[in-house]
Amino acid sequence: MFNLKKYLITASVLALAGVVHVNAHADTATDAPTTAKIAGADFSGVYVGMKTGRNLSNAAGHVALPRHGSNFVGVTAGYGFDVGPLIVGAEAFMDLHNGSTTGKDGGIDAKVGMPFGRFMPYARIGITGSYPNARLHYGIGTEAHVYRHLNVAAEWTTDTSRTEGTNRRNDSFTIGVKYYFE
Repeated sequence: MFNLKKYLITASVLALAGVVHVNAHADTATDAPTTAKIAGADFSGVYVGMKTGRNLSNAAGHVALPRHGSNFVGVTAGYGFDVGPLIVGAEAFMDLHNGSTTGKDGGIDAKVGMPFGRFMPYARIGITGSYPNARLHYGIGTEAHVYRHLNVAAEWTTDTSRTEGTNRRNDSFTIGVKYYFE
């Protein structure tokens, strides 16, 4: 129940940040568009998404599990805003990979990308956790604008856990779709 509360609070904060950002710029609608908008795609604003992928994980030490793979689905919600030529934001995620050595994971990452036309490569870093502990989570990916408010993304993320005499590692490779509300 505590984890659900954390994710609901995180989603609420992201949604509130989006409302504040939209209201702060309501009077500047006639200003020139930012670099990201001129490039032909918009990667800023509030979004939600779904993804699917392959998780490769292993454990060594007190608990030993060989490297193995499992398919999984996940959900994302985030907010990005224009900072000069960059898109900077945060993304909450939940990866439902039952076959992983760490089980289902959720967390929040800071995300920085640079749009090039309809594509935006990005890097992310943050915290994930539930079982067996909270840990550093990071990765790289690219997002492509495909239609109006719809983008697709491909990504690699990883995290490692060293606790209770066991070293665990997750590598996730995903593809997904995101819907932008702005």
